Amino acid sequence: MYVELLKRIKNKNFYISILCLFFIVVSSVITGLKHYHENIDLVQRIYSNNENVLALVSAHKEWIGLSSQNFFSSLYYFLFPLLISIALTDSIYLEKHSGNISYQLTRMSRKAYYRKKFLFTYMSSFLLFIIPLIFGIILVNFLVDQWDYSFYSNMYKHLINGEVELPDNSFEGEKKDIFSSLLAISPYLYILIYYVMGGLFAGGYVCIALASSLMIKNKYFVILLPQIIYMVSWALFTILGKLSWDPFNFLDPKQPVEGLSYSPIVIAFVLQVLIAFGLYVYGVKKNDDVL
Repeated sequence: MYVELLKRIKNKNFYISILCLFFIVVSSVITGLKHYHENIDLVQRIYSNNENVLALVSAHKEWIGLSSQNFFSSLYYFLFPLLISIALTDSIYLEKHSGNISYQLTRMSRKAYYRKKFLFTYMSSFLLFIIPLIFGIILVNFLVDQWDYSFYSNMYKHLINGEVELPDNSFEGEKKDIFSSLLAISPYLYILIYYVMGGLFAGGYVCIALASSLMIKNKYFVILLPQIIYMVSWALFTILGKLSWDPFNFLDPKQPVEGLSYSPIVIAFVLQVLIAFGLYVYGVKKNDDVL
């Protein structure tokens, strides 16, 4: 794994990927905090410092993926398959065309080489997805000087239990279809499960492209493949009216559509892993002629 990391560090695409991901995160934080301060001022004027309402206008909503007003927050979830793919999917392609794969297979078994490639790509995709997002949380909290969001969780718990009165229905959208019990405990738990889930899917998308690189000779198509799959899924489920089955919707922490449930997430994840692993095994067998 250490050797694979060194190879990636020497690849300029790795830095392009990281810089793009962190640029979007920092842009999202700057934009989000502007919205947060504007919302605080607006709520204080309209609701005369109503404590129940103020508790629901929380800075944690500016974490990546939670703001419905933030273009860059949505952009991260729109482009992550491509931005992570840039750094990782061409590793086998480059080694095949440089001849380095033949050298590697003289130092280790074919099985070990391909197993390490798959595991490294999956784990790296997971980390590339999640690390910029965690940085975004830290940056938001640091800039607003707030780390404890228990006041929001307590108010949210009362809200979903029907134990709090609000001036109007403006905050009905606060209620989540899935993982709501985690949000009632802490926003950290809620966002963590979403970031982990997104990282797992990122690994699956990129590994499908890695597997395809064993069979497809066009490097740029391989890099674009995760984003193509992501967008085709979005278009297909939108046309079919099955928005809750679309990864673009169920991976988004703000839950942009109604009717979300756990079963589509589990089914999509299992299918994704099976497809990635199946294509990879098939691709490895097709490359048996490589020394």
